[in-house]
Amino acid sequence: MDVKTAPDGVLITGVVKRFGALEAVSHVSLEVGKGEFFSLLGPSGCGKTTLLRVVAGFEQPDEGRVQIGGRDVTTIPPQKRPTAMVFQNYALFPNMTVGENVAYGLKVRKVGHGERKRRVSEALRRVHLEELADKPVDQLSGGQQQRVAVARAIAVEPAVLLFDEPLSNLDVALRERTRGELKSIQQQLGLTSIYVTHDQQEALVLSDRIGVMRDGKLVEVGEPRELFMNPRTRFVAAFLSGCNLVADPDTARRLSGAPTPDGRVLAVRPDELWISREPEDGVEACAISRSFLGLQSEWIVRIGETSLRVLTPPDYPFAETVYVSARSSRFVE
Repeated sequence: MDVKTAPDGVLITGVVKRFGALEAVSHVSLEVGKGEFFSLLGPSGCGKTTLLRVVAGFEQPDEGRVQIGGRDVTTIPPQKRPTAMVFQNYALFPNMTVGENVAYGLKVRKVGHGERKRRVSEALRRVHLEELADKPVDQLSGGQQQRVAVARAIAVEPAVLLFDEPLSNLDVALRERTRGELKSIQQQLGLTSIYVTHDQQEALVLSDRIGVMRDGKLVEVGEPRELFMNPRTRFVAAFLSGCNLVADPDTARRLSGAPTPDGRVLAVRPDELWISREPEDGVEACAISRSFLGLQSEWIVRIGETSLRVLTPPDYPFAETVYVSARSSRFVE
């Protein structure tokens, strides 16, 4: 995604947001290109939702500014920004029908009756709920309510669509199906989208690019494959890629075949490690445990003081002494 188009998308410059002594967002600068699906990924409390709320206008930054489509919206109230948000809890009105919920944002914006009716119908068609327009929203399933929330957001025809962990309340099967629908709608409409999640797989599947956050800071930004395969930092290597971090220089050298650069550690994913029973195939290790995961088994092995997670075929026979080698690895900051 060419972020040079960011003046037509979202430009966040030096944003700081404090709550008392806590700096929830710390000097974050970010460009999101027009039509891009950008995910903010990180653990709970990292500042990703606060940053999203700053973009939406629900929180006012203590420092920095937000531009949308080249216009500074930092001090503009939420209802006057060209944005719409899909909330984690959907934020639907239980005493209204599906159609009335979708129409609500249009009424607030004083859209005329005829145009409002057209947009509601089109938004419900996009999420395949046109037959349920007159049904009370509290009679819908969780997945249907989530789609109503999306319809309400796209009905106002925003320049930027914001998602705050919209799939977290759904079961696994429904979440997987719904995320595909979200991506399809976003692509069809060409909407610039910022998506907050703590789910690594969700971010990898949906995103054009991902920004990983930790302690209020934006740690790394990149395309999903690049971030996963070649993380630069220890945090991203462990959080996104599930890497083993090998700080012991001798163990790192024996696994990688190279000395550890100053200030770095070896990062190697569990699927990049190979277990053998033959001494010539790797570094001797003591197997601590093996857990069946379905399509794979997860081993915990120890080389000296270093514990490693290793993924093997599910039926690979257990042995207390094994030999470990790394098919690939990288050094991270």
